[in-house]
Amino acid sequence: MDEINEQLQPDPAGAQPHDSTTVFFSPRKTSDLLDWYADRVGGAADSVHFTAAFGVSQPLAHVLNQDGKPSPTNEVGVRRSPRIARRIKTDDKLLRYILLDSQPSEHSSEKSRASAEKKGRGNDYCDYFDFKKLNSNRIAYGAVLSGRKEGVEDVAPSSEHSEALTGLSTFVDFVHTKFMMIDVLTDNPTIITGSANFSIASTEQNDENMLVIQGDTAVADVYFTEFMRLFDHFYSRDKRNESLAKGSKSPRAWIDVVEDDSWMKPCFDPSHQLFRERVLLS
Repeated sequence: MDEINEQLQPDPAGAQPHDSTTVFFSPRKTSDLLDWYADRVGGAADSVHFTAAFGVSQPLAHVLNQDGKPSPTNEVGVRRSPRIARRIKTDDKLLRYILLDSQPSEHSSEKSRASAEKKGRGNDYCDYFDFKKLNSNRIAYGAVLSGRKEGVEDVAPSSEHSEALTGLSTFVDFVHTKFMMIDVLTDNPTIITGSANFSIASTEQNDENMLVIQGDTAVADVYFTEFMRLFDHFYSRDKRNESLAKGSKSPRAWIDVVEDDSWMKPCFDPSHQLFRERVLLS
């Protein structure tokens, strides 16, 4: 079956034609399609958005561990605000949104790194604990709100309800959607979506399918809206749980209200991630 799939849908070479839809079936003889996905991420001019239900494969992890690149001079214009795109002089405007099913485990990372070292590939191993530090990567992972600490009064108890999983699924808890978007807010977005995870198993072993939709801004808008709905939902929980884990004494359900304009300053600081997000979403 893998030979037939590759004969009918050969691995692509370079970007797909504008205004096209291409299908790729798995299993395939090799995982070269993952390298093609990684090339798309590496060539992004403005943004990357993608989901990773079962971790990030090595080709993608290596690209995510590079903190952006100078944008090409012939890049396609950002549809939402081209004037802002022309005003930004920094080469560091790239922003990548990565949505994981769960928070990666340091113990699992250490085991995987040790296994790579035994195979002589330790220096090449890369994962979440490497690329999470980069300013161009904005990461969220599935979570429910942690319980409030004892002795901390909640002045608005009705605003924060306990959350729990249904228990209906034991395979993945939060995120099982599979899609990747490259430069989604430009005139030539790339949407990659289907049943396959961005993994070796899905590419070489499983019966899967993937669509590559190139240049369809209407489809891109739908996927972008859904991605940001999911991302913001979990990102806010991640930050709230981190705050509680650090011993936050805030009596409010989420965070204290900032009554001056200090919250705006990171949005206008070119070295800050929120600056990149403001430019991207303006």
